[in-house]
Amino acid sequence: MKILDTIQKDYRKSKGLFLLKLMIKILAMYFAFRVLYAAGSAIIFENSTKANVDYFVFSMLFILGLSNTVQLVEMYRDKKKEHFKLLLASTILLIAVSAAFFLSSAIGGELF
Repeated sequence: MKILDTIQKDYRKSKGLFLLKLMIKILAMYFAFRVLYAAGSAIIFENSTKANVDYFVFSMLFILGLSNTVQLVEMYRDKKKEHFKLLLASTILLIAVSAAFFLSSAIGGELF
């Protein structure tokens, strides 16, 4: 029952952005599992699915950046300034790294 209480508390606190946050978190978990599966199958079967792994890593990092963006919007709306700068810096870093993964897979080079 504590899980339901926590979800209800988060729902009341977010005031409308709860479903967006939930959908983004589910997408991030989906892509995280896809990254693990694609990387594991590439290691086990020794096939070259590096482009697939790069796409899933890009998607996962971009979705995590969107999740942080939603949290930044909530913090700005509620005028909370506790960790705003740190969250903003981590959001910019996540989106920049995801863009680097996207660009490196688009041009066919290896970034990392």
